[in-house]
Amino acid sequence: MSSARRSHRVSGVPRWSRPARRPGGGGWWQRDWGGMPLWGVALSAAAIGALLVGGPALRPSTAAEETASPIVVFLGDSYTAGVGASDPSLSWASRVGEAEGWRVRNLARGGTGYASRVTGEGAPGACGRAECPPFVEMAREGAALIPDIVVVSGGRNDIGDAPVDAEVEAFFEAVATAYPGSRIYVTDVLWHGRAPDAVRRLSRVVQRDAQAIGATWLDIGQPLAGGDGLLAPDGIHPNDAGHEAIARAVIAALD
Repeated sequence: MSSARRSHRVSGVPRWSRPARRPGGGGWWQRDWGGMPLWGVALSAAAIGALLVGGPALRPSTAAEETASPIVVFLGDSYTAGVGASDPSLSWASRVGEAEGWRVRNLARGGTGYASRVTGEGAPGACGRAECPPFVEMAREGAALIPDIVVVSGGRNDIGDAPVDAEVEAFFEAVATAYPGSRIYVTDVLWHGRAPDAVRRLSRVVQRDAQAIGATWLDIGQPLAGGDGLLAPDGIHPNDAGHEAIARAVIAALD
């Protein structure tokens, strides 16, 4: 029976059930109600009323809990997007978000990089869109979310003949402008095994320009170079175990 119903029945008690005066008179506190002293009934009613008034304030609402969880935008390539994982919840970004208590907004796109983009017929297969934009356009898109934290991880698609130093620098300048109040985390350029010299060089460029805007560098190395069974059948993207290995490295670096 709800408290509201209980209060209604007490206030509308039939005459035959009202407390009788004890022989010899006395104050109201000396009367009884169904075998219980009336002063006890009054104290119980007061306690119930206090719980009804104060109860909701003592229990945090779901909205308050969600508000306390930081919004985190992920920017990057197919690794960060979760390609290779059997389920989106098993991607390394989702695993890190769950472990850290983040509300993840993943804007990463396959085939992209600091300079790389995918257009034309290959775009839908790479990122599920008519065009897969480079990181700088992702950053501008994510600014509308006003995130507490931004995580940047990618660059493998930029490995080629032409250096992308200018694009990396321009990207981080755009990030500094788009996310003035956000904490920025940046990882190494990830590879599907032992990183070649070009990957290590690009990682150094990314680290330099990230730290130039005050971002925190997460030195996670190459988690996929540590053992067998970490790659999907395509031999390039991490499988569930590979995503877990990346997530563990990122969580360790965050700590």
